[in-house]
Amino acid sequence: MNTCYVYAYLRKDGSPYYIGKGSGNRAFTKNKTEIGKPPIDRIIIIESNLTNIGALALERRLISWYGRKDLRTGILRNQTDGGDGVTGRRYTDTEKKAMSVRQKGRKGTPHSEETKQKLREINLGKHRESFTEEHKQKIANALKGKTRSQEHRDNLSKANKGRVPGKQERENYLDAMKAGLTECEYCGKTTNLGNYRRWHGTNCKKNLTKQP
Repeated sequence: MNTCYVYAYLRKDGSPYYIGKGSGNRAFTKNKTEIGKPPIDRIIIIESNLTNIGALALERRLISWYGRKDLRTGILRNQTDGGDGVTGRRYTDTEKKAMSVRQKGRKGTPHSEETKQKLREINLGKHRESFTEEHKQKIANALKGKTRSQEHRDNLSKANKGRVPGKQERENYLDAMKAGLTECEYCGKTTNLGNYRRWHGTNCKKNLTKQP
C-alpha cells in the first residue's frame, strides 16, 4: 500500500503559499488547472510515511493554522480547508462571497505575440463539427426574443474592428452569399436579397413601369 505525505510550496521568503497531501510524485507534478508549483528547491515534504487518513488530518490542521487568502484568514492559496480534496467540493456562502470579491475586476495577463502565434498554429485547420438540426433549433429557441444591450453591441464592434477573416471563413461567407443571391429581372445584376429588395426588382432604375 502506498504511503502518503504532506507537502508545502514556499515563496521566496520561505513562507508557505500552498499545503497539499499526496503520494508518489504528486507534489512535483501538478496539473495546469491547479496551483502553480515553485522551483524544486522550494517544495518541501513536511511529513511522510503517513496513512491516507493521517495525511488528510495533518493537511487540514496546517491549512487551518496558516489560514486561507481567499477567506482573508491567512497566507495560503488553498481554496478548500483540506482533508476532502476539490472534487465534489461544496462552498459555503461565506466562501463564495470571498471568492467573488477576489475575482471581481481581475483581468488575466495578456498573451505575448509568441504565445498568440503558437495558439494560432495549434488551432490551424481545426474546425468545429457542424451542429445537428436539433441543436440548431435549440439554439434558435434559446435566443428567440433576446436583444443585445448597447454595451454588448459596442463590445462586438470593437472586437471586430480591423479584423481580417481567415481564408476558410471568407470561403464560407462567399458560399453563403452565393446561396442567397438574386438576379434582378430588369438590370440583370446579381445581388443579395436585402439589396435586391431595396435597389432592384420593382425598385430598379431600369424598371420602366416604376412610378415617378
